[in-house]
This record gives sequence, C-alpha cells and structure tokens, in this order.
Amino acid sequence: MMETKTRSKLTELRDLVPERALTPSEVRQVLERQATRLLKLADVHGPGVPIDEVATSLPRVVVKNVPDLPSSGRAQWSGQAWVLFVDSTEAKVRQRYSLAHELGHVIWHPLAATVLPDTPKQLAEDRLELACEYFAACLLMPRMWMKRAYFEEGIQDVASISRLVNVSWVAMRVRLEQLGFVPAAEREAA
Repeated sequence: MMETKTRSKLTELRDLVPERALTPSEVRQVLERQATRLLKLADVHGPGVPIDEVATSLPRVVVKNVPDLPSSGRAQWSGQAWVLFVDSTEAKVRQRYSLAHELGHVIWHPLAATVLPDTPKQLAEDRLELACEYFAACLLMPRMWMKRAYFEEGIQDVASISRLVNVSWVAMRVRLEQLGFVPAAEREAA
C-alpha cells in the first residue's frame, strides 16, 4: 500500500510537465512548481529542507555518500532503483545541493528528450543540466521562503540567509539573483 502512495509522488511531479518542447521560461516555471509540490508531498514547510529524506521518500530512490567521486554527484539506474551518489568529501552544503540536483535528473529522466531538445543555441544535455541546477535551487531555496526571509524577516545578508536554508553562500547569491532580489553580479570571463 505504501509503495503505491509513494510511487504516485514521482508520477505527480512528472505530470506537471507538458508533453512538448518547452521554452527556457516554461522550464523554470515547471521546475518551480515541481519543487513546491515535492516539498508539499514531503510535508516540508520551512528551511532547511531535509534533502536526504525528501529524496528517499520517492519510489526506488537510494542515496549513497561515497568519497572521491569524479564529480559532485551522479544519478544512476541500477535496474531496480535510482542510486544517487554524492561525494562525501565535499562540504555538507555542496552535498545537499548535489543531491537536489541529482534528484532533478531522476524526475526529468523520462521527460528530457521530449521537453528539452537541442536548440540552435544549446544542446539538450546542457539544457538538462541547467534545469537540474535550477530545480535544486527551487527545492532548497523556494521562492516563497526566500521572499519571507528576505522581505518580511529582513534577512538580507548572503551569509545569514544561506545559513538559514543550509546552502553555500555562492548558491544563495545565485538564487537571490534568479529571484531578482539582488542585481546580477558581474562574473569574470573564464
């Protein structure tokens, strides 16, 4: 009985995605809705998101913290479950973000080919990576929580607000820019 109820969470999240190619703006809107819905389904109502619990509340999702991965995280289908690998040697805030990102891959796996095709400016693979980054930001730093903390509670310095939601100050700065709360920082060209 529990399996059926849990399995429907993943289906419910995937059902929020229209079955057609999406514009970048539409992708961001869907990702915000999916993150909000997942938090509601996981009964999480405030910072910081217990991301391990949220991830493993989905059907056939297992989290493994392992040292020295070649990247911060990886999602892999084992034939029976999604295994989300996270590099345990990285800072805890990075591990949390990586796990949320990899969870995005699980949710979007059957959808990406249809809704995130190659465009003249961007490969489908790059579009999926950007979508998973945005999903992680939406899940760990939901728009409504950020508005409440930033505007109603007056927590406006990056260090304090990042501690509140348990993310890195870099991730917080990017999210504040995404939400339009602060101007975009000028970034050095690589």
